[in-house]
Amino acid sequence: MNLDTGSADIWIPSKPCQSCKGHNIFSPNESSTFEAINKSWSLRYGDGSGVMGVTAKDTIHIGGSSQPDQIIGLANSESTGLTSDRLMDGILGLSFPSLSYTGETKSIIQSMYDAGEIDEPVVGIYLGRIRDAGGKGEAVFGGVNPDHFAGDLKYIKVSRQNYWQVDFLGMEVGGHTISSPRSSQAIIDTGTTLTVLPSALSQAFHAAIPGAKYSNTYGWRVPCHPATNSSVTFMLGDESFPVPIADMIRERSSSDDPSMCFSGVAEANSPLVIMGDTFLRNYYSVYDFKMSRIGLAPSKA
Repeated sequence: MNLDTGSADIWIPSKPCQSCKGHNIFSPNESSTFEAINKSWSLRYGDGSGVMGVTAKDTIHIGGSSQPDQIIGLANSESTGLTSDRLMDGILGLSFPSLSYTGETKSIIQSMYDAGEIDEPVVGIYLGRIRDAGGKGEAVFGGVNPDHFAGDLKYIKVSRQNYWQVDFLGMEVGGHTISSPRSSQAIIDTGTTLTVLPSALSQAFHAAIPGAKYSNTYGWRVPCHPATNSSVTFMLGDESFPVPIADMIRERSSSDDPSMCFSGVAEANSPLVIMGDTFLRNYYSVYDFKMSRIGLAPSKA
């Protein structure tokens, strides 16, 4: 399942979903703790993908912890954007319940803490990079793993309890500080692959990479091995978080030109900046429900 701090609902493909072929499918008849609610729900994500179905309750097991009577969504229809990801059999939403479309009133993390299943209402997430242990990541429910970060965690207060949303003061790149008055908030989102910035900031970022190109077909592409050792620094809350530009580069964009790769930064003129996986793979992230704050520290394998 995709552990998604950008949404709040837990859903899984369920019989009789015809569009979910190629995925593990949940069969309610095989669960002794299943309880049908049968309330219709639907959800559309920021990338345009969507899912719909009915709600139910069941016991959720995460590691050695369990949460009975957890509201879940049973997906009976998924868009192509979701079914095409053969490694994802549903989504475990880790945001605040105000974002819920299935009727969730409390995060599963808070429920597990209240039941004494975990020590703290906290999730610690390490997104591994390909060069670090082959890209394997880790999630700790109820605490953090200090083996996967260097130094101390810098905490940022959540500005609004729906997404993991914080104040965004802009970025520094190429010796310049750039802000966007229209986008003064950012969300920390493990469920989004890219870091999505306003056009002015995205263009400033790519201007710092010699050879960066934009096309309607590919979006932003950059040299796979950029001729720069500089960094981009994102200002979140009262803290600054630098990232080497080379670490914001993704996979090769085309076999026709193996020297060019996709950029890890996209642009959209939205009120919210999205700090996605291309940023988060550089930082261990901690989501603290009790204190309503996010902790970030440089990640390590």
